[in-house]
Amino acid sequence: MNTLYKTRKLFLPILFGIFTTVSALAEWEEGGELPDLSAYGLEGSLPGIEGKVTYVDFWASWCAPCKASFPEMERIYLENEDAGFQVLAVSVDSTQKAMQRFLDRAKPSFAIVWDREQKLVADAGIEVMPTSFLVDAKGIIRKVHYGWRGGETAAELEREIAKLLEEKE
Repeated sequence: MNTLYKTRKLFLPILFGIFTTVSALAEWEEGGELPDLSAYGLEGSLPGIEGKVTYVDFWASWCAPCKASFPEMERIYLENEDAGFQVLAVSVDSTQKAMQRFLDRAKPSFAIVWDREQKLVADAGIEVMPTSFLVDAKGIIRKVHYGWRGGETAAELEREIAKLLEEKE
């Protein structure tokens, strides 16, 4: 067996793995289609995404900016729910107890799921907490938000949601 063949035999699976990973992450960029979330084994009730403007927020109970974002997300959700807006908050906490302790205090009315096995957070390539994806009514990611900067992020998010809700009509 020649050396070139051996090299190709070892190199191709590695190369294929790199392209597969890059292609999975490409879905989680602006302009990409939101993957089917039901394929990730999330615990909790997933809302239907089709026809709704959806804010998918990755958070954890130990993340101070995540905690600060919840009251504003709740307010924005309640103000826009009737127009076809929803929030799906994805907890990446390592224990359900930590997640639930936070939720008992925050009492959000929007959908919460737990990514117990960390499959979704890994596929989305989340490196900053919180990271959120604003998805239009057709399931396309229109904006990615990294971190939470209080009123600045809330105002920006409200403008973006209003625009997407207008497009939906």
